[in-house]
Amino acid sequence: DSAVTAAKATGFGKIGQVISASYNDNSNTTSTSAVASPFLATITPTATSSKVMVWIDGGRSSYGSGACEGTSWLYRNIDGGSFAEVVRMKTGCRAGGTDGYAKTSLAFNYLHSPSTTSTLIYKVYFKTNSNTWYLNSDNARVTVTLMEILA
Repeated sequence: DSAVTAAKATGFGKIGQVISASYNDNSNTTSTSAVASPFLATITPTATSSKVMVWIDGGRSSYGSGACEGTSWLYRNIDGGSFAEVVRMKTGCRAGGTDGYAKTSLAFNYLHSPSTTSTLIYKVYFKTNSNTWYLNSDNARVTVTLMEILA
């Protein structure tokens, strides 16, 4: 098929590089403003037309006593600048309940078009609306994987 042949000839959709970082850090917050988690990975795209596929997986999200509702985001940093929000990831902590552990894993993916060849750091930020939110508890493994998709 000519469409497939043209794509192969020009290299569209090929994988440039894959970066992966794993963490076993417990991470929790009582902050009602977004705070940085330890979960991050760094990549330097080879072309401004490259896209970066971000996967975040694993962990055990839970909450302490009382009702809790939280939010997490994917942030990025370009060449050592300040971190800026890319996209909201999810709402965590089950609303309501007492001393519960509605343990769910982080499961997130996002295709980002950063339009840069500068070094990028992707990092998870999170906050709670009340009480303590454990973004990761029980020293569970969290993996952040970045894949460069060449245009």
